[in-house]
Amino acid sequence: MIYQSEHMTLNSVMDVFRGKVNDVVICENIKDGRSSYYTVLVVKDHVIVKKLVRILKEQETDCCVDMFNWENNFCLVFDYVKERKLYDFYMAGGLSLENCEEICINLIIQCMISGLPYPLLYLVLEQRQLHLLKDNSVALGYALDLEKLDENCTQDQCTMQCAIILRELLKQKTTKKNVGYKLLLKKIPKQSYRSFRELYKDIQLCASSFQKRSIRQKIGDFSYRNQSTFFKIILIVSLILMVLAVIMLISDAVWGELPFLRIFYNNFTQIGTESLLK
Repeated sequence: MIYQSEHMTLNSVMDVFRGKVNDVVICENIKDGRSSYYTVLVVKDHVIVKKLVRILKEQETDCCVDMFNWENNFCLVFDYVKERKLYDFYMAGGLSLENCEEICINLIIQCMISGLPYPLLYLVLEQRQLHLLKDNSVALGYALDLEKLDENCTQDQCTMQCAIILRELLKQKTTKKNVGYKLLLKKIPKQSYRSFRELYKDIQLCASSFQKRSIRQKIGDFSYRNQSTFFKIILIVSLILMVLAVIMLISDAVWGELPFLRIFYNNFTQIGTESLLK
């Protein structure tokens, strides 16, 4: 399938979602010749299209790369975010409290700087379109089902949804130092948060990252951040050892011995014209 706009020629490479009011497709822009990938929301419901147009017009945001009509549909184009679902890769048991708080703070910051209109941001948070990058930063995904799009959604609703997510992330670290989690437990039922700035201040002030970490915690954090590197090193060493083992087997089969082992015996049997075996 090809989606054509004034600036882009988008070739569909993968269907992510087929819904009642919209589809989500990963496309490659074949017009620029750079293999650029994008997440395209193909909106089929005209009521939702009208809502989207009003939302984008009122917010005056540049959150999407492009928007255009295609046949009887309306297409919203976003930058493609490689899927690395936060809830799949967030292993709280292997993270320190400081790392968990860092991820929470990064999520709040990403919500603040995303430029998404609040109705779309709320769907991103509600549908958990959140991706955890290897440096503990968080990226927002756009594979959204727009059926429940509410054009009247406000910042306080988005902030409360974000606070609920933070509570879920911090729940597995119920230690005495986890003051942020305890504060969220008290404030969320009261609907206390009205802006991301308030939420950010609470989590930042309660964060234990300013406390001195033990050597054990530092080693644990280092191991977690570099686990993929350690795995690659082990894999390479294993391959080298396997190649050496194959060479030894072939040498033994062809010559009946392992030639390189000669260096360990009868190294110096003769120097010049003098034999050392006499």
